[in-house]
Order: sequence, then C-alpha cells, then structure tokens
Amino acid sequence: MCDNLGIGQNIFHRLDRVSASDLYKPDMLHTIYLGLFEHMIDWIEGFLKKHGQLQAFDDVWKALPPYPGFLVPKKAYREVTQWQGKEMQNLGRCILGVLAVALRQPGRVQAIPFKRALGCVWALVNFNMMVKYRSHTPDTIAYMEDYLDQFHTMKDIFLEFRVTKLTQAKVDKQRKEIRRQRALIRERLAPSQRRRIRDDDRDEENELRMDMIHGEKHFNFIKMHLLSHLCDHIRQFGNIAMYSAEIGELAHKTQIKDGWRQWNKNDAARQIVHSYGRQHAIRMRLLNLQSVQARGADLWADVLQHLGRTTSTVSQPVIRRSILKGRREDVSNVVDFSRIWGVLLEIIYRELI
Repeated sequence: MCDNLGIGQNIFHRLDRVSASDLYKPDMLHTIYLGLFEHMIDWIEGFLKKHGQLQAFDDVWKALPPYPGFLVPKKAYREVTQWQGKEMQNLGRCILGVLAVALRQPGRVQAIPFKRALGCVWALVNFNMMVKYRSHTPDTIAYMEDYLDQFHTMKDIFLEFRVTKLTQAKVDKQRKEIRRQRALIRERLAPSQRRRIRDDDRDEENELRMDMIHGEKHFNFIKMHLLSHLCDHIRQFGNIAMYSAEIGELAHKTQIKDGWRQWNKNDAARQIVHSYGRQHAIRMRLLNLQSVQARGADLWADVLQHLGRTTSTVSQPVIRRSILKGRREDVSNVVDFSRIWGVLLEIIYRELI
C-alpha cells in the first residue's frame, strides 16, 4: 500500500511486531493547544474584526474575574503576541464564555454567522474537555466523535480567515508583479493622471488579492487531520493524557535553560550537555552512596558529612503543586474554599468533575 501511495518505508517497517503507523502518539499540547487553538485565535480575531466586535471582545477579556485554577489575563486579547501552552490551556477555559458575551447582541444579518461561530468554538472546546479525560467509556468516545463532527460541520464559518503561509506568499508575489507592471505604465503618464489612477489600481489590487485568497483557502492541514485519529487511539492505547509532551517541556527548564543561563554561550550545546551530564552523574553517585550507607557499610567521614548535607535535596523529590489563586489570601486550596464559603466538599467535587 505504501508503494502504491508513493510513501517510502523507513527502518521501523522492517521490525517484527512493530506497526509503524501506530508509533506516533497524539499530543494534546502540540495537537490541540498549540495546534487547533492557535489557529482558532486567528480565525476568531478575523471574524470579530469583520463584524466590528473586536473591542467588545477585548473589554470582556480584560474584565474576567479571578477564580480558583484560572489565571486572569494580564493583557488585552490583541496585545498578546505569543501564546504558550499554559496560556492556551487558560484560553480553553474562558474563550467560549467571552465570545458568547461579545456576540450577545447580533443584528438581523449577523444572527446566523454568530450562532455558527459560537457552535464551532463550543464543539471544539467540548472535544478538548473530553480528550483530557483520564479514563474513557464507549459513551465518552461517542461524545468525542459527536463534538468533532459538529466542529467539522460548522468550521466553514471561519474559512475566509484561514490563510496559509503558502497562500500569503503567492499573494505577495502577485502584488509585487502587478505593482511592477503598473509602475512601468505610470511612467508614461502625466502627474495628474498618475494620482487619479492610483486609487483605482489599489482597489483592483485588493480585489485580486481577495480572489486569490478565496481560491486557495482550505482546512487541509496536518493538525486538523490528526483530530480524526484521537478516538481510534483511545480505543487502542488508552487516554491521550499519558502521552502528553508537557513533562518533556517542563524538563527543558533544568536540562537546557538553566545550563544556558549559567555558561558563557561559547559552544553552548556542548557546555549544556556536559554540565547536565556531570550533575546527573553526581546525583546518581550520591544515591548509590546513600543505598550503601543504608545497608550498614562503613564510609569515610568526609563522605558521611557530605551525605548529611545533601540527603534532603537528593533523596526527596520536589513535588510540584498548583496553587489555586483568588482574591482572598486565606484561600489556597479547595478545602479552604469550602470552609470559608460554607460549600460542601461533595458539591465542589461534583461540579469540578
């Protein structure tokens, strides 16, 4: 089949009991948060600009109140120049509500587009929420498939705002060629005639640009296609969260970023690798010495003294906990919230689940 499709085989195709097509594991961070959500930001911004609701969206975005587990945006929606994974997760928690408020008063012509835009975002957000489940049943997978079908049905409302880099490059090339040809024509005209036809040329240039964009736009890109494999992957291998790349991304801080800051940036890759390798070797050595000491072996006095200083940092891993943030300083977790506001923990847990 690969030969018929013109797809070359790699080393994994020749290994026994290995299915090369199943080696790839979907990743929520890059497929959804830094994939579909990142595209959706551009679509929504273009949609709001077209209907004159971008300022209303910004006003609602800046007025979001604090809530446990939710990071209040510090900048206006249009002022954010780069979205990271954490910001994308935060976006998924509030984007639907903010968009619904910004589009709450549609005109007679805007009613249907606003409804389809909200329906598309609603389906994608719900699909994302279902993907994050740690365990699945046939019913939850059916919900996922239903939300994905609804998203694909309504996503055409954002099609005009889907402009790929290749399309943009073609548009830029076409614009340069048109301007070059018209510059040659205007050289033979009088100054008064040049000013008169400049506006007409600009309008015609915009029309040609929009015609090319409408002819080239599509939703055929890899991260859109990967969504169709998530349900089958869950049936075969279990939940998506266990294959998340977020752990590796967090490890970059200690493995790469700290080493980059500590060294002189001269042959940085070699310095970072050697530095982390030495630190890892020292930690392994200390753990081995602790294991030998626990078995009753006699160690030198300076080794015992050094182990006494490092036992607390080596043997006990740092447990990262997410702190729930709110307006009150005496609320740091769900139990405090239940005690102060008089809400039963069972009710809170039921709402969170």
